[in-house]
Amino acid sequence: MLKKRAHAGVTSAPANKHPDHGHEYEFYFFSDLVAKGIVRNRTDLHRKIRYDGFPPPEKSSNSMQAAAPYRKSAVHTYLDRRAARREGAVKANPGDAVAE
Repeated sequence: MLKKRAHAGVTSAPANKHPDHGHEYEFYFFSDLVAKGIVRNRTDLHRKIRYDGFPPPEKSSNSMQAAAPYRKSAVHTYLDRRAARREGAVKANPGDAVAE
Protein backbone atom coordinates (compact mmCIF):
# COMPACT_ATOMS: atom_id res chain seq x y z
CA MET A 1 0.00 0.00 0.00
CA LEU A 2 1.35 3.40 -0.98
CA LYS A 3 1.52 6.16 1.60
CA LYS A 4 0.13 9.55 0.70
CA ARG A 5 1.99 12.67 1.69
CA ALA A 6 0.26 15.16 3.92
CA HIS A 7 1.07 18.00 1.51
CA ALA A 8 1.29 18.29 -2.24
CA GLY A 9 4.91 19.57 -2.34
CA VAL A 10 7.84 17.73 -3.88
CA THR A 11 9.84 17.71 -0.63
CA SER A 12 8.91 17.13 2.95
CA ALA A 13 10.25 20.56 3.96
CA PRO A 14 7.64 23.15 4.93
CA ALA A 15 6.85 25.84 2.39
CA ASN A 16 8.63 29.17 2.81
CA LYS A 17 6.12 31.73 4.06
CA HIS A 18 8.22 34.66 2.77
CA PRO A 19 9.60 33.60 -0.63
CA ASP A 20 10.64 37.08 -1.80
CA HIS A 21 13.42 38.00 0.62
CA GLY A 22 15.34 39.86 -2.06
CA HIS A 23 19.08 40.42 -2.10
CA GLU A 24 19.31 40.93 1.65
CA TYR A 25 19.45 37.16 2.21
CA GLU A 26 21.88 36.24 -0.56
CA PHE A 27 25.50 35.46 0.24
CA TYR A 28 28.90 35.01 -1.39
CA PHE A 29 31.42 32.51 -0.12
CA PHE A 30 35.21 32.79 -0.49
CA SER A 31 35.22 30.73 -3.71
CA ASP A 32 32.57 33.05 -5.19
CA LEU A 33 34.66 36.13 -4.36
CA VAL A 34 37.70 34.58 -6.08
CA ALA A 35 35.68 33.47 -9.12
CA LYS A 36 34.29 37.00 -9.56
CA GLY A 37 37.74 38.57 -9.21
CA ILE A 38 36.84 40.55 -6.07
CA VAL A 39 39.74 39.01 -4.12
CA ARG A 40 42.77 37.02 -5.28
CA ASN A 41 43.42 34.85 -2.22
CA ARG A 42 42.75 34.67 1.52
CA THR A 43 45.56 37.11 2.32
CA ASP A 44 44.07 39.66 -0.07
CA LEU A 45 40.64 39.12 1.53
CA HIS A 46 41.93 39.58 5.08
CA ARG A 47 43.87 42.73 4.12
CA LYS A 48 40.78 44.22 2.48
CA ILE A 49 38.76 43.48 5.62
CA ARG A 50 41.40 44.95 7.95
CA TYR A 51 42.56 47.99 5.98
CA ASP A 52 40.05 48.77 3.23
CA GLY A 53 36.63 48.38 4.83
CA PHE A 54 35.57 45.13 3.16
CA PRO A 55 32.61 43.64 5.07
CA PRO A 56 33.54 40.81 7.45
CA PRO A 57 31.83 37.42 7.10
CA GLU A 58 28.61 36.71 8.95
CA LYS A 59 29.41 33.42 10.65
CA SER A 60 26.57 31.53 12.29
CA SER A 61 28.80 30.29 15.14
CA ASN A 62 32.32 30.62 16.54
CA SER A 63 33.30 27.17 15.29
CA MET A 64 36.33 26.98 12.99
CA GLN A 65 34.30 24.81 10.58
CA ALA A 66 31.36 27.22 10.42
CA ALA A 67 30.63 28.64 6.98
CA ALA A 68 31.77 32.23 6.51
CA PRO A 69 29.31 33.84 4.09
CA TYR A 70 29.63 37.44 2.94
CA ARG A 71 26.33 39.26 2.45
CA LYS A 72 26.00 40.20 -1.25
CA SER A 73 24.46 43.58 -0.51
CA ALA A 74 27.41 44.51 1.75
CA VAL A 75 29.96 43.35 -0.86
CA HIS A 76 28.21 45.35 -3.60
CA THR A 77 28.13 48.44 -1.35
CA TYR A 78 31.89 48.05 -0.76
CA LEU A 79 32.54 47.74 -4.51
CA ASP A 80 30.40 50.82 -5.26
CA ARG A 81 32.25 52.81 -2.57
CA ARG A 82 35.63 51.73 -3.96
CA ALA A 83 34.61 52.65 -7.52
CA ALA A 84 33.37 56.07 -6.40
CA ARG A 85 36.62 56.67 -4.51
CA ARG A 86 38.63 55.71 -7.60
CA GLU A 87 36.53 57.99 -9.85
CA GLY A 88 36.98 60.84 -7.37
CA ALA A 89 40.75 60.40 -7.49
CA VAL A 90 40.73 60.51 -11.31
CA LYS A 91 38.63 63.71 -11.33
CA ALA A 92 40.88 65.33 -8.70
CA ASN A 93 43.99 64.67 -10.81
CA PRO A 94 42.97 65.33 -14.45
CA GLY A 95 46.59 66.09 -15.41
CA ASP A 96 47.56 62.50 -14.62
CA ALA A 97 45.24 61.16 -17.33
CA VAL A 98 46.81 60.23 -20.63
CA ALA A 99 46.14 62.89 -23.26
CA GLU A 100 45.15 61.76 -26.74
